Amino acid sequence: MSFERVLDQRVPRRILSGALKNNLLASAYLFYGDQGTGKWVMALELAKAINCEKGCGDACDTCASCLKIEKMTHPDVKMIFPVPAAESGEKGQKETERFRRLKSQNPYAIVRFEKNVNIPVEQIRAMQREIALKPFQAKRKVIIIDQAEKMHVSSANSLLKTLEEPAGDANLILTSNDINKLLPTTVSRCQQIRFAKIPPKVIAEELMATHQLDGERASYYANVCNGSYGRALDLLQGEKKNLREDALTLLDVAAAGGTGRMVHAVKELLGRWDRNSILEMFEFLAALFRDVRVAMEGSDKLINADLAPDVVKLSRKFKRQNTVEEAFQLVEQVRIDCQTRNASQKLALLRVCLEMKRFWRREARAA
Repeated sequence: MSFERVLDQRVPRRILSGALKNNLLASAYLFYGDQGTGKWVMALELAKAINCEKGCGDACDTCASCLKIEKMTHPDVKMIFPVPAAESGEKGQKETERFRRLKSQNPYAIVRFEKNVNIPVEQIRAMQREIALKPFQAKRKVIIIDQAEKMHVSSANSLLKTLEEPAGDANLILTSNDINKLLPTTVSRCQQIRFAKIPPKVIAEELMATHQLDGERASYYANVCNGSYGRALDLLQGEKKNLREDALTLLDVAAAGGTGRMVHAVKELLGRWDRNSILEMFEFLAALFRDVRVAMEGSDKLINADLAPDVVKLSRKFKRQNTVEEAFQLVEQVRIDCQTRNASQKLALLRVCLEMKRFWRREARAA
């Protein structure tokens, strides 16, 4: 499989293949980009390629080293990832095993936890003790830190010591869904490789090949997942159906409810969905308003084709396309504020409700 296992991402593949071929690997890499775009898969494949027993500059997927890394059992390839802050002991171990199991089943899987997660400093310090030792079986030790932006402040500061004085026989690979949440000093000490959104055509072809979907269904999931194959899998498994229904309900509350009802609805949403899911809700709303604009133009080429009746119903609340564009820009702005500036999601959701109510009142007066 090797790097071919990574969907699209031609630039990262070319950079890393060249580094392997010319023996110019960086001591530390930072793979960054949207969730579900292949950063974890690439980190795994790079670890395999570095330590492949056939030494062909790529992973053979048949030698003992490649197979152990694929199963996440290689003693010289350490994987660090966020866990719920309050979990420890047996329960914490179960969460760790769940992460490994889901990633083993599908490396593009987006693993979610019920509680807030972080990477505690103890994990970083344990890694530092291990990296000081010579490799046990492999040519080089490889450390993969998934979602590095989840590191506790003390963890990030501790990691800087390793980045500033890298071990001669080890490579670090950090992945991040949001590079802006990392310490600038961490970013500057890594070779940064950006993972772009995956083209819908590539996602659709993969869904048809691996999940036996027909072209129409595959295209739908590919268009609504916003360039993330991991999110496409979520949608396929039905995990996001309720999220979309809750987003539509929120718009109904904005249209008919008072401020008190809006506050109650937002509180329920925040109790039901984690931070990443709320960001996905904003993405869905943006796609929904895009569909409203398309419907008002008389076209049926909707991203949310299965929600056509809801799109038509929503479009009737608008009289002018420029108001739909305002709604789209509103949702995009609050999404960006929450994702890059750590804005309050509660206030963001309330802002959407209040602004949408204002838009529709203005539309009613213009009728």
